[in-house]
Amino acid sequence: MKKLILPILSVFVIGSASAQFNIGLSVGYGLGNPRGTFDETKQTPTSEKNIYGTLGTGLQLNLTPGYMFGDHFGMELGLNGFLGSKTTVGQTTTAFGEYKHVQYSNQFRVSPMVVIKSGGEKFSVYAKAGFVIPLLGATKTEISNSTNPLTTQEIEAKTNGKISLGYTGAFGANIHFGKKFTLFAEVGANSIRVKSKKTEYTKFSVGGNDIIGNMTEYGKSINYVDELTSSSNTSSNPNVDTNKPEDQLRKVANFSNFFVQVGFKITFGE
Repeated sequence: MKKLILPILSVFVIGSASAQFNIGLSVGYGLGNPRGTFDETKQTPTSEKNIYGTLGTGLQLNLTPGYMFGDHFGMELGLNGFLGSKTTVGQTTTAFGEYKHVQYSNQFRVSPMVVIKSGGEKFSVYAKAGFVIPLLGATKTEISNSTNPLTTQEIEAKTNGKISLGYTGAFGANIHFGKKFTLFAEVGANSIRVKSKKTEYTKFSVGGNDIIGNMTEYGKSINYVDELTSSSNTSSNPNVDTNKPEDQLRKVANFSNFFVQVGFKITFGE
């Protein structure tokens, strides 16, 4: 028994001695997955085509505390801010004007990840993978419609989503300056789809006049559900309640992207 316990204790002591806490700060940019498509299309008087991409294009800011249990294995908890770029998700051009639908999102996410790292005093490479969970934020919608010059529209709305579970992974390289300071660069991907929870219109301008203050709750807010029934608050219900949001089937927003990030890391311990 002693012959078995002593080697295990030795490994534990050695691993504990080389365990290190670190914290990293990085900035990066993501590009929406080009394989994604939006519900609307781009139309002209002579053509119509899909709009490819996702709402994942934007700036990524990351604060990442981590803990290495030894030289090669550790864990990180990414605290991530996502500042989405405005993305055109629908567009129609006519002889009279243009309809344009733009969306973007700002989010706070957390990303628990497992890290595997090679050895090397001056240079090392690593891979990490885990989950990404959007906790805070909303998707903003901006619609301008001048296809009817007599009733031009300017619409703005905010959609909140349900807490969703996505996946993230990255490969990177470290340049070590001693044992405390490291520069790193990485490429990776996020797979994130968020189910809608509620939409509120914040602006509804017709012919230059904002009528949002005169709209009913039914007209200016949407409650998303997984199933519509005869009792749902919709226009087909004879007992529709205009003091409550309209019920609509739930939608899914795609924030998947590919990203590049650079940053630095400070290691404590040793």
